[in-house]
Amino acid sequence: MVERLFAKVAGNGLLNIVLCGGKFGRDVVTTVGRVHYGGIRIIGTVGSDPAESMEIIPETDEIRPGDKINVVGAGGPMGMMHVIRNICQGIEGVSVFGSDVDDGRLATLTRIAAPLAARNGVAYKAYNPTKETTTETFGYTALMAPVPALVAASVHGAAERGLINIFAGIPATVTGEIDLDAYIEKRLYFIGTSGSTLDDMKRMLEKVESGRLDTNVSVAAISGLEGATDGIRAVENRTIAGKIIVYPACRDLGLIRLEELEAKMPQVAACLNEGLWTKQAEEKLLENYSD
Repeated sequence: MVERLFAKVAGNGLLNIVLCGGKFGRDVVTTVGRVHYGGIRIIGTVGSDPAESMEIIPETDEIRPGDKINVVGAGGPMGMMHVIRNICQGIEGVSVFGSDVDDGRLATLTRIAAPLAARNGVAYKAYNPTKETTTETFGYTALMAPVPALVAASVHGAAERGLINIFAGIPATVTGEIDLDAYIEKRLYFIGTSGSTLDDMKRMLEKVESGRLDTNVSVAAISGLEGATDGIRAVENRTIAGKIIVYPACRDLGLIRLEELEAKMPQVAACLNEGLWTKQAEEKLLENYSD
């Protein structure tokens, strides 16, 4: 029955599951893909009053003071941005965990994130879940891989009233088995959105301009249009952990990782900040290609 109800929820709809003291007693096939692309939301109560479920809906989908945050797939470009953003948010008492199955990506992430965490007074830990288990429960989980099994695992790893951000869009047609008993008992809340609003962009710009957030730290490589295709392939094959900036003005510039700049473009490399991209490095790069 509940599986059929999920299929009938309209876009941007709300499904309120009232258990009336009962339980499913099994995992339920859930249209997890529609949380991100369809904007549906799922709430529930173990009691018999539907209004109790409404209290679960958070005022905001942002991280909250004291949250333990788990970024799953933290070593990729999106995951790195989530880790950096959460560290630099200025939210009191948060701790940030970065999870990835690639040790090389974790090392790159930690090289960037650890100094930021120390500077901002935020506890930070990177871990490989295939090698290290954690007993932590998380108030906020951000999923960077479109894998329904990760959503299911996040339900079991969530703290009471936890938010689970299905950030990496699982296709709307894809379902996954979820322990809805645990989801409802813990009063959890799935969120996810496709695209940013203009207000989102304005807030991010304000943080960059105020110095609270430096998006340069996520840059891993640069290229001109000549190297753009190689950059796309690097993203597809997960060979570069970070963002790639394409400079159309830099004719015939292939894909260059920042660690290769010293050998290929030493004048630009001299403008890096401990290996990280800077405005000065960008200006030197463009100066080299100016007419």
